[in-house]
Amino acid sequence: MFWTDSWRIGAALWQSGFALGETAIASHAVIGHRSRTIDAAMRDPARADVAELSRMMPEKMSAFGEAGSAMLGDWFGFQRDLLAQGSDLAALMTGAVPVRARTERIGRRASRMALRAATAGGRALAPIHATATANQRRLGPERPRKR
Repeated sequence: MFWTDSWRIGAALWQSGFALGETAIASHAVIGHRSRTIDAAMRDPARADVAELSRMMPEKMSAFGEAGSAMLGDWFGFQRDLLAQGSDLAALMTGAVPVRARTERIGRRASRMALRAATAGGRALAPIHATATANQRRLGPERPRKR
C-alpha cells in the first residue's frame, strides 16, 4: 500500500504542476483580451462589451471561493489526521497498546497525510484552472497587438 501511495503522490504533484502551467498560459491570454476590452470600454463607453465586463468579478469570486473551500477542507482533514497521529504516538510511547497494530495504523495515516498534502494544491487550483481555461477557449486565441 505504501509504495503505491508514493506513485500517487508523484502523479498528483505532476498533475498539479501541469495544471498550474496551463492556468498561467490561459490567464495570460484572458488578461490580454480583457485588458483590451477594458481599454475599449474606457475609450468608448457606449460601445463597451458589457457582457464580458460583467463576467470578470463574479467568476473570480466563485473560482477563488471554491478554491478556498477546498483548501479549508484539506486543512481540517490534515489537522484531524495530525491529532489522531499524535494520540497514537503518545499511546505507543506509554506502552498501553499493542505495538504492531498501532505502528501499522501510524504508517497508513502518515501515508494518507502525505497523499493529502500532495493533492491539496491540485484540488485548490481546480476551480481556478477550469475558469481560466474555459475563458481562454471562449475568448479565442490571443491575437498579437497592433502597433
